[in-house]
Amino acid sequence: MKRILAAAVGLSGILAACGSAGIAPDGSGSGRVIGVSTEYATDGQMAFVGCDEITNPSTVSRARSTQVIVKFATGGTITSVKVAVKGDKTNVYNQEVTLQASDLKKDSNGDYKAIFDFNSATGKFLPNSIVVSPNELPVKKVNASDRVEGGFYADLTINTSTGSSFTITSKNLGLTPVYRKCTLTSTAQPLSQ
Repeated sequence: MKRILAAAVGLSGILAACGSAGIAPDGSGSGRVIGVSTEYATDGQMAFVGCDEITNPSTVSRARSTQVIVKFATGGTITSVKVAVKGDKTNVYNQEVTLQASDLKKDSNGDYKAIFDFNSATGKFLPNSIVVSPNELPVKKVNASDRVEGGFYADLTINTSTGSSFTITSKNLGLTPVYRKCTLTSTAQPLSQ
């Protein structure tokens, strides 16, 4: 039994070193980032992107809004998660929002989804981004142009029921590219990651 526990602790250390997984210092929780998706995907490659402006929005309120979904798995009891959207090339993307565990959605696998709106042109969370139980929007295919240098990723600080916390990141899973202009080409159902 001690060997199994030692192997599990060793594996946690390796995963934590990668950054996409981590464990609370007191052992009260663990987690890993599964992926980051948005409501927009490029028409050809079906890669998720952020859009500064939709040139033909289906609703005016979404013309400068990109819904971002950070999917993560946890062990233990979490009370809240602080999501920080960060840029790799500039400090334009450097916003944080704290979501209570009750405000997070869960998928059929039991994995959490932190869902919020983000305006990459201003680097800001939008006022309607902090809503209890937001609905996941269907993925819309876009033609994207004028790519912004760099992209964004998400850091998550997870708070456990014992008051302990730890940080995990999606940076090692890749960046979400951002484009200045996107044109809607179609609407599909939410994609699984």
